[in-house]
Parts: sequence; structure tokens; C-alpha cells
Amino acid sequence: MNLFKRDWREQKLSSWAFGGLWVFVTAFLWSPSRDGVEAVYALAFFIPMLLLLPWRKPELHQYGGWFSVSALAYAGWSCITSVWGSDAGFFILQFLILAAWLLGAAWVIHKKSLDWDKFLYWFLLIGALTATICIAVFYWSHPLAARLEGITLARAPTLVGQVYGVVVLVGILLSWRTSCFKCALGSSLATIPALAALGLSQSRGPLLSLALVLVIGLVWLRPGRKILLTQSCAALLALGAALYFFPLDQALLGRGASFRDQIWWDVIAQMRAQPSLFLSGIGMEASTDIATGIGSYHHAHNAWLDILYRTGVVGLGLALIHLMLLLWSARQYRHLAPLTLWLVYGCGCLFVDSRSLFWEIDTKWLLYWVPAALLAASLVRENNLRVKHPRIKH
Repeated sequence: MNLFKRDWREQKLSSWAFGGLWVFVTAFLWSPSRDGVEAVYALAFFIPMLLLLPWRKPELHQYGGWFSVSALAYAGWSCITSVWGSDAGFFILQFLILAAWLLGAAWVIHKKSLDWDKFLYWFLLIGALTATICIAVFYWSHPLAARLEGITLARAPTLVGQVYGVVVLVGILLSWRTSCFKCALGSSLATIPALAALGLSQSRGPLLSLALVLVIGLVWLRPGRKILLTQSCAALLALGAALYFFPLDQALLGRGASFRDQIWWDVIAQMRAQPSLFLSGIGMEASTDIATGIGSYHHAHNAWLDILYRTGVVGLGLALIHLMLLLWSARQYRHLAPLTLWLVYGCGCLFVDSRSLFWEIDTKWLLYWVPAALLAASLVRENNLRVKHPRIKH
């Protein structure tokens, strides 16, 4: 029977997981809840990887190389800190889920090359459609001055801004990568619903992060002047209209720092009161509430500070090693710029929001672990091709 033939099983599981990878990544745009995304992940990707990875010989060059090793070192240390935190079982499960994603994505892309432009165009179109539906549903019963809330996984306005900021970034980068003006114009127009969702969410962190990343992309990719001039004129007109019709000074500046600065200082003060926390942290716990002088909050509203608070310098150092390895290796591959800048955008968003990166599947996965895994898989594939064909430029 074919079922007992290893090559046949691997081929079927590879096809299953390859399609599942597409479905899982786009699920962050259309799934109605976090439970929905987790169910999609389990059925589309985790199960085939569970049927495959444990029974194969570990080969570093097929599973993401040192990128996966450094990521799992951070995740492993986070699991260890749950010993002096709590809920070790919960974090062991999260370790397995993350490991299956990192190793599985690398293996799938090693077996079958992903057409990145096609993948990103589909992501852009699905994002445009869901953004349109989200705006229509919300403002059917709310005034335009209200901050946009989502009907999918991204419910809170900040999460809406983060998710649709990714869609806008992808669309603009696609327009910068093509020499066809009509294609570039089409990609630009497709970003309008997502850009509207980002603006209507009134989320300053994603807006600022997107602006900074686009400046980096402008220097790195050097897009054509014609499309850049068209986009600049459209942006100025849109900004002028927004300033005329909406009180942006109140929406974007009136909220101040939204208590983030106070939360950060209180977290740092708690660590200074117990210097040992700087080394090992308070430990990972399923409950991430933090008591501050202005109330209790679900997290530190800064993923990097949250990592330091919960896992200490060791955890933060391991997380930064993983990030720096990726960014340093990706700098020479301009064709992977969308994934690289997606990751940089996510890091910027996480600087002013979110808890530790090592957590159950939620919006932060779209900001960090999704681009990190796809970028790592692509970089390892590029290195493998260079080893096999040293005279061919990839």
C-alpha cells in the first residue's frame, strides 16, 4: 500500500502543509476569532507536521538552520522560566506549536518553492476585501468619529491597525517591486480599503511603524519615480481630506501616550526593586496581568520590555539574537524585502503594544512569527541553492 511508503507519505503531507500554510497565514485576516485561527492552524498545518517531523531524521539545513535554533532557544528558556512562574504545561504546548510552525514552514518551503509575489498578491486582495467588510459593518451602526473595531481576530482598534498595516505595507512594496506602471497602480489601489481601516482605527503605533518602514523600503528598493510621484500626490490629497473632515489632532494627539509611559516606568521600577529579576525575570505565567500605580494591565504594552520582565536579560538576549540573525542575513536579498520589512514593521508595532512573543497564537504571530518563519525558510533555501549551484546567482 502507498500509505506505508515513506516517499508517498511525505509527498502527500508536503502538499497538505503547503496549501495549509497559505490558508493559515490568510486566516489572520478572515478568521472570526483566535479560536478559529488555532483551529485552522491545527487542521491545515500542525497535524501534517505532527505526522511527519517526529519520524524524520533531524537535518538542520531543512528545518530553518540556526534561525530555528535561536528561536527555539528563546522559546525553551521561556518554558524553563515557567518553573518559577506557573502553568508549565501550557507553555510546553506553546513550544510544540511554535516548533511545528518554524520547522514545518522551513521544511515545506525547502521541498517546494513559494511564489512570493503570488502569495503576497492574494494576501493583499483578501486583506482589501475583509477591510471593506469590516468598515461597512462597523460604521453601519457607529459614527465616523468612532475608532474602528474589527469583526475578525483583530477586534480592538489597535489590533485592527496592526493587521491592516501589514496589508498596506505588502501592497505598497508590491507596487515598488514591479516595472509595470499599471500593475503598480493596481497594487496601490488595492491598498485603499486597508489604508482606510488603518486610519479609521486611529492607531498611532502602526501608523508610525508603517511610515518608518516605508522610509527604509524607499532607500532599499528605490522604486520608480512615476509610481512614487503618483502615490505621493494621492497621499497628500488623502491627508488633506482627512484633516478637513476629521479632528485628527484630537484623535492622534489628544490621547497622549495612553498611559504607556507610566506602565513602562512602573515595570522598570518593580525590576529595580528586585535586581534578580533583571537576570531571570518573574517567570512565564498564563496570567500576564501587571499591577501598576494607575491600575492593572494585561501586559507591559511593549513586547520587548515584557520579555525582559518575564524572562530576564537571558530571554531578551535570546530573542534579540534570533531577530538580529534574521535581519543581518536578509540585508543582501532585495527580493525578500517584503518579508524583511514585514518583520521590521511588526517589531515596531510590538514596541508600543503586546506581551511576550512566546504566547499562544494571536495577532502578534502575524507581526512576528509568521514573517520570521517565512523569511528564515527563504534564507535557508537561498543558502542551500548557493551550496548546490555556487556559480548561479539566485
